[in-house]
Amino acid sequence: MTDIALSFRNADGALRSELTGCLDFMNETPFFKRYKRETWDALQISGNSKILDVACGVGFDVIELARRFPLADVIGLDSAHGFLGLARERARGLSNALFVGGDSRRLPFGDRQFDGVRIDRSLQHISAPIEALREMVRVTRKGGKIVVAEPDWGTYFVYNGKLETGAKMARLWEKSFANPYIGRETGVLLQKCGVENIDCRAHALIVRSLDAAEVIFDLARVTQNCVSAGVLTRDEAEDWSRASQAASQSGAFLTCLNIMLWEGSAPD
Repeated sequence: MTDIALSFRNADGALRSELTGCLDFMNETPFFKRYKRETWDALQISGNSKILDVACGVGFDVIELARRFPLADVIGLDSAHGFLGLARERARGLSNALFVGGDSRRLPFGDRQFDGVRIDRSLQHISAPIEALREMVRVTRKGGKIVVAEPDWGTYFVYNGKLETGAKMARLWEKSFANPYIGRETGVLLQKCGVENIDCRAHALIVRSLDAAEVIFDLARVTQNCVSAGVLTRDEAEDWSRASQAASQSGAFLTCLNIMLWEGSAPD
């Protein structure tokens, strides 16, 4: 069994086009644009700042930051060759946007090279996330900003009137993430890395359209995975799908997830 969440661990795999479509869809929604702007503001970019976006995916944030701050150097790093190729193509003409390949747990940069470093919804997929955070701290100058936005899948639910079925689906989906509770864990991990002035706020993603939830939360595939895993019977899955359609048409369908935005300063 596979799904979108599992496939992000190897973004050059068979579902690469679906992963790209998922990222592009989310990046164009008002919710994601809103909290992303807050992560950009948290970096406190000014003048000729040097910024690193770790696990940058298709390069959306790098490109937007490079456009907003033409005097800043904005570097995106990712391990997926397909994502990097697309990011470079989309950033054509932006001389201050650069993309490099690499492992977020072993950043190919010297100490204290960046004024700010961010990572967005990627620690959830990375084994040993504290290694990535330590590297982010290492390459950030003294007092520079560390910004982390991660979901907490313990807060996720999907509801269409079938309470227990939705809970079963949420529990199976949670298992697809390497670190499903990283949203709440990040603060303690930052503390262990020596980050100072740690702050946090939550952003609630609320999705009431079944079509949008299908893209963001891979509901159709997760439903089939529940059947394959014996979590749901075929009849239960079909009943859940019918109830979802009805709830979506009436405006009663609901999915919700908290994304936690953490920020702090690199230590001496």
